[in-house]
Amino acid sequence: MDKNLIARIAVIRVCVGYLGEKDHFSWWPSSFFSKSSEAFLKPVFNKTHFSTQYYGVKAAAAIVHDDHIGIGKDVFHLFRLPELYEIEIHGLLGEPDSLNFFLKAICDKNSAQNFLIEFSNIKTVKNFGPVRLGEMKDIHKGTTWKAVAHHYMEGFKSGNKVFPYFSALK
Repeated sequence: MDKNLIARIAVIRVCVGYLGEKDHFSWWPSSFFSKSSEAFLKPVFNKTHFSTQYYGVKAAAAIVHDDHIGIGKDVFHLFRLPELYEIEIHGLLGEPDSLNFFLKAICDKNSAQNFLIEFSNIKTVKNFGPVRLGEMKDIHKGTTWKAVAHHYMEGFKSGNKVFPYFSALK
């Protein structure tokens, strides 16, 4: 599996998760990446507080996505990927270089937005709600993830919630 692609997906997930929280665009009702959450979690989960924040926001975002897209064995989105991807991303959370990159990407709202803008070099597309980006085979393509980042950034800019997904069914 392409390590660079997995790292890009993980950073997109972290940035979108961070921006979607109620302190920013309020797409899901969580505050796992807020300063108060960090102050609460750090003493309890000293060495793994970022992972705890990450999994909390991942769960909150997955619920909202699932409500809009649905759940099935052939439906995936940024916060519910095939198991192999989830295992690879989990492994990145324990790597100090990856952790530093994640933290830098979400040091503030502008940093997270800038990452999504820089990563996505797609022409403007205006969509909202569930947006099917392709089939299962498209999850493996780097260009697909540029489109994912772009859709989320456009959604944040316009104020319209968007939920890119992949499905075997058309």
